[in-house]
Amino acid sequence: MPSTTTLATLLTNSSSTRVTDDQNRPSRLPPITDSISTIHAFISKWDPHSSLSSRFLRATTHLHSYLLHLAASPARSSHSELMRTNSLLQSAMYCLDQELKNHLLSISDAHTLSDTISTVRSIVETMLSTGYGEECLTTYQSIRRSAVTSQLNQLGFDLYINRTRKLRKLKWEDLDHRINSWIDASQKAVRSVFFHEQQLSEKIFGASTESVRDSVFASIVSDIAGHFFAFPEYVCKRAKRSPERLFRLLDMYENLSDLMPDIETVFASEAASPIRTKVMSALTKLAVSIRTILLEFERAIQKDTKKPQAATGGRVLPLTRYVMNYLLSLSDYEAPLRAILADMPQESDASSIQSYDSDDRYGSPVSVRISWLLLVLQRKLESKAEKYRDVALSYLFLVNNLHYMAKKVENSILKESLGDEWVAVHMTKVRRYMDGHVRSGWAHVSAALPVKEEEPVERVREFEMVFQKVLKEREGWVVVDSALRNEVRLLVESMLVPAYRAWYQVYRGKMEVRFAPEDIQNRVSGLYEPSSSGSGSTSGSGSAKLLRRFGCYLPQQGDISIRLQIEGAKALPGEFSLRYPISYDPQQRHELSLRYQIDNIASSKRVVI
Repeated sequence: MPSTTTLATLLTNSSSTRVTDDQNRPSRLPPITDSISTIHAFISKWDPHSSLSSRFLRATTHLHSYLLHLAASPARSSHSELMRTNSLLQSAMYCLDQELKNHLLSISDAHTLSDTISTVRSIVETMLSTGYGEECLTTYQSIRRSAVTSQLNQLGFDLYINRTRKLRKLKWEDLDHRINSWIDASQKAVRSVFFHEQQLSEKIFGASTESVRDSVFASIVSDIAGHFFAFPEYVCKRAKRSPERLFRLLDMYENLSDLMPDIETVFASEAASPIRTKVMSALTKLAVSIRTILLEFERAIQKDTKKPQAATGGRVLPLTRYVMNYLLSLSDYEAPLRAILADMPQESDASSIQSYDSDDRYGSPVSVRISWLLLVLQRKLESKAEKYRDVALSYLFLVNNLHYMAKKVENSILKESLGDEWVAVHMTKVRRYMDGHVRSGWAHVSAALPVKEEEPVERVREFEMVFQKVLKEREGWVVVDSALRNEVRLLVESMLVPAYRAWYQVYRGKMEVRFAPEDIQNRVSGLYEPSSSGSGSTSGSGSAKLLRRFGCYLPQQGDISIRLQIEGAKALPGEFSLRYPISYDPQQRHELSLRYQIDNIASSKRVVI
């Protein structure tokens, strides 16, 4: 971009040819006395609120031509006359410069009254044609830069307080508010502020060449736009590898991508190319940071070492809820993620993920990445299931967690990415695990049932003892979903009740028995019921953008999704781990209201949704 002096020279040379003609034809100059009188009269009566006449502008141009005439004919002019003429011209330029300032300050944008813009254009052309281009451009740049900066401030994004050195000391929560301000301001900044400034330069410097007009515009907005579009790059540095911050980067990437057609139009000139380069750099760094966080999120799932406790009764893990809600939020960014993930290298196993549907959209980069992360989570759950000593409980753990995953996909926008077949395949797995639970957990009880041919009391007492023991062991076991819970109960009842009823009808009067068939059925019907400390329904969906302003994933109905984040706690170098709830409030069985969540954010910095 040319310097102010160089640009002023280009403007002067391109604005008019009258100066050269006057120099070549000094003998044809009209009498100067009228112009001098006009200038003296205007200067003597001038004040900042006086009106500017076209006669004064013509007289000033004439005086400049006369000055050139005197300078070109030293033999016919005295030094004192030359100095008086030059001094008068400087006084006239001072008034014009003040007029330029006053009129520029009254311009808001290119939609300002045409009379005002026409007057500014006349002043600019006069100053350029009389050799005062540098002074004219300095005034124009200074006032318009201040105007553009002020307009951005009014949009809620202060360039001064958002410079890098001032952002370094901000906590992420405060920076998050700045991100919101930047996103809210960016569309109006590009489509209104910068666009109208470009239009204003076109109107005021219309007598100059296109390249000069473009250079004037670029000289005003380059630094401002450069700082504005550098903000996303700084956010990338602060986001580091934190999964919750991914959505703020996606918001910025999506917003900037949507603005690219407008940016390429407003900053189309060669002079403004550094601004386009800055925007592309911001998009590239946002994309790199997003891909990095997604890889770290995957590794964090794989490295999760929290062991499922038998006391939880096979409930849905907080890890499962966290990951599914995270992916639900992620799926809301289909458009930007398609561009970001297209160049993302796949893990060796990811390329072998089965496409469950022939529809092309299920093979998109976004669908493949979500499918891969679901597979990573499933493998982690299977490895956690192996930690249970009781095989039946490990199957129940898989039933609850995989069913939660499948229903979350089925009842949310995730289904659009994965398809019906994905849900069907995983529901089949759920039922296979459910059958495994019933076989491993109840087969020995069924084997202890007395049969018609066996009357001994010992056999009956053995069954009663085994059944009571199992009932006690199963007291804390749960099936979270109510429909699935009934299915499990029916499977257990069908295994025990018919055979027991057949025996009971033959021998109930011949010996003392503790359980009638209805007792067996009632005891089984009371199993797998979540206690007050359990989680609620797994159903529910929602818009990921609802809570994205808080830089977090979206809790769903039934999810008590408050994570406790201890300030000051740091991972070891090279390590990263997910943080999610390790326990639930027994008094909160349903999704926390948004207002409750916001209030908690305001009241405690330790609570992060």
